[in-house]
Amino acid sequence: MLEGRRRQGASDQRADTLAVRLGEQARRRWERSPLAWRFSSVALLGVGAAAGVAYATAHNPAATPVHVAALLRILIILTPIAAGLYAQTSRIQARMGGFLIATGLFSAVWLLNGSSNRTLFSVGVVCSGAAPLAFAYLMLVHPTGHLPSRVERRFLALTGGTLALLWLLGVGLSRQPPLKTPLLECAPSCPSNAFSLGSGADAGLAIHAATVSVWLVLTLGTPILLWRRLRSRPVPVRRSLAPVLAIATAAAALLISYLISINTDLGPAAALGSLYIGFGVVIPLGVLLGLSRERLFMGQTLAEFVNQLAGTPQAEPEALMAAALRDPSLRIAYRRPGRGTYVDATGAPVLELAGDRAVTWIERNHRQVAAVMYDRELADYQGFVRAAGAAALIRLESAQLEADLRASTSDLAASRVRLMEMAAAERRRLERDLHDGVQQHLVSVRIRLALAAETVKDDPAHAERLLTALGKQMDDLLNEVRSLARGIYPSVLSQYGLIEALRAVGRSSTIPVEVRARRVTRYTEDMEVAVYFCCLEALQNVAKHAGPGASATVKLRQDGALLYFEVRDFGAGFSPQAASRGSGLSNMRDRIEAVGGTLEVSSGRGQGTLVRGSVPVA
Repeated sequence: MLEGRRRQGASDQRADTLAVRLGEQARRRWERSPLAWRFSSVALLGVGAAAGVAYATAHNPAATPVHVAALLRILIILTPIAAGLYAQTSRIQARMGGFLIATGLFSAVWLLNGSSNRTLFSVGVVCSGAAPLAFAYLMLVHPTGHLPSRVERRFLALTGGTLALLWLLGVGLSRQPPLKTPLLECAPSCPSNAFSLGSGADAGLAIHAATVSVWLVLTLGTPILLWRRLRSRPVPVRRSLAPVLAIATAAAALLISYLISINTDLGPAAALGSLYIGFGVVIPLGVLLGLSRERLFMGQTLAEFVNQLAGTPQAEPEALMAAALRDPSLRIAYRRPGRGTYVDATGAPVLELAGDRAVTWIERNHRQVAAVMYDRELADYQGFVRAAGAAALIRLESAQLEADLRASTSDLAASRVRLMEMAAAERRRLERDLHDGVQQHLVSVRIRLALAAETVKDDPAHAERLLTALGKQMDDLLNEVRSLARGIYPSVLSQYGLIEALRAVGRSSTIPVEVRARRVTRYTEDMEVAVYFCCLEALQNVAKHAGPGASATVKLRQDGALLYFEVRDFGAGFSPQAASRGSGLSNMRDRIEAVGGTLEVSSGRGQGTLVRGSVPVA
């Protein structure tokens, strides 16, 4: 039985995966289809739905609001669809456009509550309970098409889910609509509810009161959440949100007035109800106005940015773009050519590109020039950022070179300090080795020589043994001096060059090392030493950190005036950001840059490591 359940679970998972893939494929086909065809299809579908609802409503003399029941329903259906088609013309606003179109098409279902046909009327009544949620959702996802925080998601899930549940309970316990609304004022003469399960008068009153309460909470909470968001958002988002906030506030005020009117007979309930229903048309228009203001702002901002760019040649692109986008947190990170690292305009390293901010890449000929980081709330403005980056590309490339120059100057100063520290440390090591090794041997030799001189006349045999031991000690001393010299400059490197020196390293290594070379000859001493010790450091790192079973490949190649080298392994890898704090990579880079070369290290967890660079051979 357990095995059967597992098979069934695996089958269900495959079915879900297949459904997701089919849905994704359908979405891509729809997006690849011609824009005119898509617009025509949606427009025809919307007009057909509106015509059907209008026809059904026109043949029902009890449909409300009186005299405008059909016209109002047509507008509620077509207005969001038209606004959605407008939004679909912009890639940035396409998601919001999809929600507008979906709201219009859904309205064609719940507005069937104007029909005199029992089945159509009942379908419309059942779906009417979700209409407040649909319009609240539409306002809260404006202008990005996403609910921006967990508060909004929980609010809609709680209030919307409760309202839908209460509405369905009311529908099931009543033969008439469970609640009197401006579009459902026909009770008790409405068509009979096809989904009624019986009559529960006492329970119906409690459900009625709870439904009205949740409806009020949903309607009042929407402008409160919009106001809360408006206060903390950047200027462009506030400009787009303002019309929707005003409409949501007015809708809440009208709903309160309408409910007070129908329960106290104070005020013109019918007129207030008609005005409230009219917000089904006004809300999409408010969203449309907000999207239009967003587009207008982007166009004006881009023009302002280009004008300032032309008028102030010495200004930093970062400052101009931050001022144009009204985002003081905007920063630009410039990619350092040949390094894969990023620095700001001052040359300081940028360790984290994204974090909690949006990032847009500025490229030229598929080559990254800079990364623009800005407020995540402006993530949908990447079209503007990319256009502004294209307009300022020459300035950005110039700033990139200046930033790289500043960083190189800083790196050079730091490299000189490190080289001096390395030289001092190496001098201290040599002094220690000479003192602890060679000097002690020489002192011992001096003592034995003196002892042999004293005993050579009195005890020639003993003196001979002393001299024999002294010869062995001299051999040890010679080997130690040679070993010490190899640490400074390997003899194989001086005699045979880079290829044989690295192959000698490979033969003595604890991991398999393959050395490949092409068009490699002899070079200057400082250049050969820099490349040799850089490759040696890389191979030692592989042996220490790549893990069991790792191997390495060393490649040398001269191409024109440059000697290229690389050391690659497919071991455990590491995070370059975490390893950048160590001295090993810095020492390797210092050695190569000291002879005018460049070095790049790329790695990733489980992806191995690649150390490659080049040095000029002239």
